[in-house]
Amino acid sequence: MLTSVLPPNSNRRSLALGAGVALVLLAFTQLYLKTPVGILFLALTVGMVGSLTAAGIVLIYRTQRFVNFSQAAIGGAGAVVCFNLMQFRGFPFIVAFVVGLVIATLVGLIVEFGIIKRFFNQPRLVLTVISIALAEGLPGGAQATLRQLIPFVFPDQKTSSLLDQLGAFTPKLPYEGFTFHVGSLSLPFGFRHIFAIDAAILALLVLAAFFRFTRAGVAVRGVAENADRARLLGISVGSMSTLVWMLAAFLSGVGVILASTLTTVAAATGAGPGLLLPALAAAVLAKMRSIPVAVAASVGIAVVEQSVNFTKPEHNSLVPVGLLLVIVVGLVLQRRRGGRSEGDAESTWQATAEQRAVPREMLAVPGVRFGRLAIIALGVLGVVAFPFFASTGLTNTGSVIAITGIVGVSLVVLTGWAGQASLGQFGFVAIGAVVGGSLIGRAHVPFLLAFLIVPVIVGAIAVVVGLPALRIKGLFLAVTTFAFAVAVSTALFEQKYFSWLLPDAVPRPRLFLIDLQSERSMYFLCLVCLAVTVVLVSNLRRSRFGRILIAARENEPNLQSFGVNLVRTKLMAFAVSGALCGFAGVLLAIQQQAVTGASFGSTASIDVFLYSVLGGVGSIPGVLLGIIFRGVTQDIVHSDFLRPIIGPGGLLLILYIAPGGLISIVNQMRDAALRIIAQRRQMIVPSLFADMDPDALAARLIPLAEPDPNAGLGTLPSGQRFQRPSELYPWRRADAPAVQRAPAGALTPGIGNGDDGALTTSGARPGGE
Repeated sequence: MLTSVLPPNSNRRSLALGAGVALVLLAFTQLYLKTPVGILFLALTVGMVGSLTAAGIVLIYRTQRFVNFSQAAIGGAGAVVCFNLMQFRGFPFIVAFVVGLVIATLVGLIVEFGIIKRFFNQPRLVLTVISIALAEGLPGGAQATLRQLIPFVFPDQKTSSLLDQLGAFTPKLPYEGFTFHVGSLSLPFGFRHIFAIDAAILALLVLAAFFRFTRAGVAVRGVAENADRARLLGISVGSMSTLVWMLAAFLSGVGVILASTLTTVAAATGAGPGLLLPALAAAVLAKMRSIPVAVAASVGIAVVEQSVNFTKPEHNSLVPVGLLLVIVVGLVLQRRRGGRSEGDAESTWQATAEQRAVPREMLAVPGVRFGRLAIIALGVLGVVAFPFFASTGLTNTGSVIAITGIVGVSLVVLTGWAGQASLGQFGFVAIGAVVGGSLIGRAHVPFLLAFLIVPVIVGAIAVVVGLPALRIKGLFLAVTTFAFAVAVSTALFEQKYFSWLLPDAVPRPRLFLIDLQSERSMYFLCLVCLAVTVVLVSNLRRSRFGRILIAARENEPNLQSFGVNLVRTKLMAFAVSGALCGFAGVLLAIQQQAVTGASFGSTASIDVFLYSVLGGVGSIPGVLLGIIFRGVTQDIVHSDFLRPIIGPGGLLLILYIAPGGLISIVNQMRDAALRIIAQRRQMIVPSLFADMDPDALAARLIPLAEPDPNAGLGTLPSGQRFQRPSELYPWRRADAPAVQRAPAGALTPGIGNGDDGALTTSGARPGGE
């Protein structure tokens, strides 16, 4: 079942390791936590349900080489339909359950055909971004679709009441009167728990039988091992991709519906970290290769989580921290295994499109040069004039956008240059805000000194979090940083742990003669800090450090052959990125005058990553364009009609049209204008036409106007032509029968070799030749 073929000794070692981990868990839960047996049974139920999501993540990763963050969200539409049919139409649970699975599978099919195939040949970073956007957009899209279908499907229900009731709806399952107890615990169990375990086991067994005994299953396994070889053997990789997405959507539907029956239907959205993070941790422990290991890891994680929640509920905020440690340790300790095809694929995972600069030939054109300066001047003027025309609230929003821009620039270093996808940047910002706010608010350290101390601390923490990326290639850092963002937002702001560090208030200081109490002055401080960050990172890009990062992203073995220390280079990238986030955190604490956990949730980290990629994470202007787009669409535009269009749906649409991001659209428009200028000036600029068909290139480089028979070449008599005068054969000037003279160096008529530009007969050769 999608697991590597191991020799017998490796199997024995794996079994021994699994037995050892089981004994440690048993000792931890029974000797230390003293967990009742009933809680262990509940953990088994939750773990088996969660293992379906982990299995889907492994399945997608093994066949398509990217982490599918939308795995839990795909089944949400099926769950919503299932429970709506139960609540408002009285469908039996089994019938509604089957209908929900069909809907979930169809959603997976639509996603694969409509979106994944469009980006299949794009870098795996882009596909990961698409899956994150789907995770955020599918729940809202399902609700929006449901709002449109309610008048037709449920004509006797009001839209608002229906959706409000659905969030708190507890589904009624068969045999509600049947209950039993496990051990001495009085916690009642019933049909829903038995059904959840049985359905999860049955789904996994069906999946295993499919991979073991069917031709399609064997073909999927072949694609997972080596897609190129499978294609040479006649296997349709595209058809297998569609089949894999349908299987993953089926697993998602089963997992989300069963999770909803155990808790509430609010879990049917499937986008929250409570359902996704344990599944990601289990998949990472399984090395994204083995579904059986992912199932066992999921059960083990559920055992620890449920035991802590029952025996020590006051410390349940530490569960995400434990999951983070599990992911980091699991990645650091595991040995990288994989076929040659998998290793080759990794080299393209991290590729991001580099945007072309304006060609030097075109910069020599005065109109192009002054046009660039005019556009830059207009942009600077608009940004500077903004607080003088905007309200106080919009000025405050502008400050936040500028600070978020600093976070986005940190992603240019880490993701755009180093090729490491990070979903936890606001976790580093949170640490910088807390430490910086404490230094300023509690220790009364000058804020300029805090700007120097905090980036060093946060940069060191970023290096520790990024250590798994040095051990394992690919997109595993996205999982690590996602867990880091959840852990920080959950645990860092708990008063019982960090009351000594969390500041009560962060006063705005004075900067020389400027009082930062004014929102306008604070806006300009944030703007200056963003400008300093842009200048610093731009200089880094032109330095040896920036060039090495780009080279390492594209071809690590080639760079190592030159003796470059890649470990030190990547650690520097993590340090620089973390330091920029810490700098932004201090600035945000001053701007907000307080530090609260609401500003640093995992959603903020995901948003800044999504919109940085949307703008173009490979370039600083692209990232700033994406951050501005985010600020305008989320913080300034408050239209209920436009929000779904310019939200995750609009993000997917833009990436569908231009996978390179908004900056690629801008650059295409710029290049189109430069081509027109080059053609009108008869300039040949190869870089502008590098991506065009040579025939089309030749056609575009001819004069734009039709030849005039009464001017130029059309005025020559028959058998005569124009030729530039030449100084190569000055001794032949006297031999050329001069008919017409012109100044040397001009474009004059003649075919002679002399520099006098004589007009001669086409067949005549001066000098008797």
